[in-house]
Amino acid sequence: MLAAIVAFGVGGAMPAAAAPGKVVVGTYINKMTEVSFKESKFSLDFYIWFRWKAEGELAEYKPLASMELINGRIDGQTSVVEKKIGELNYASARVTATIFKNWALESFPFDSHRVQVHLEDSQFVDSALVFEPDITNSRLGDELSLPGWVVSGFATQATQKEYKTNYGDTSQPTDALSTYSRLTFGMDMTRAGVGSAVKLLSTVVFATLVAFVAFGIRPVDVDPRFGLGVGALFAVAASAFVVASAIPESALLTVADQMHMVAMGFIFASIVQSAICLKWDEAGEEAKWKRLDRLCIFLFPAAFLLWTGWLVFKSFR
Repeated sequence: MLAAIVAFGVGGAMPAAAAPGKVVVGTYINKMTEVSFKESKFSLDFYIWFRWKAEGELAEYKPLASMELINGRIDGQTSVVEKKIGELNYASARVTATIFKNWALESFPFDSHRVQVHLEDSQFVDSALVFEPDITNSRLGDELSLPGWVVSGFATQATQKEYKTNYGDTSQPTDALSTYSRLTFGMDMTRAGVGSAVKLLSTVVFATLVAFVAFGIRPVDVDPRFGLGVGALFAVAASAFVVASAIPESALLTVADQMHMVAMGFIFASIVQSAICLKWDEAGEEAKWKRLDRLCIFLFPAAFLLWTGWLVFKSFR
């Protein structure tokens, strides 16, 4: 009964809902390391700070204890500071964390990524607490460096996240839902040039071009004529294995996968062409196989380079 009286207030009127407490949150990114496409994760070292007024439901608020990384885990906290700044409470810490990410690898190895960290409070819903980003003071660190990548475009924002579940609490209705304030901060990763792509894909390009040298060898010289194509196939297969070891298993075809498939198709076509020329040579039709070889020695390399060039161009669009 007392609870009911408190809820409805004097005269039976429902009091206005109290405004949620505002918590200002800022971040400063120190380091990003251990980027792994294969394991779908990266490590992040950053400072985080909170400013809030300790009143109402936030009177005993401990943000460093109750913050939760939705898409990762906190591995450690150091340099903890907790103090008062006028009427506001202040808490900060240096955090090391592992962040999990499903990388968008369609353009690999010409890819770029937007990496983000999603932070929520594990204790208070958004009717009690809302985050507000400290845009003025949040940024990337001056010494942030990631080999092979350019990191830029830091941004932070606060949103609401709704969860349609009662978390197995049978005292709540099955269709219960809860909404939490979520702080998101992140940055862009762009590859620093095409050096890594050249190192990764040069084998497939040169091995395929070597296979086309067979068009300059007489069909009766079976060993070198067919050996070039077979050797090129093995080289491209080995290159495809190296690429596959760098990214997670997926039904997705990356640009690198498509280039390997195109290369294998051209090499196979060159071997078929050599078999046709051999048949014509055995039949005494020398003019026919010479004419076909003269055509293919220009057509195959040009078509292959145009096709692979288009795949690379498409990845930058």
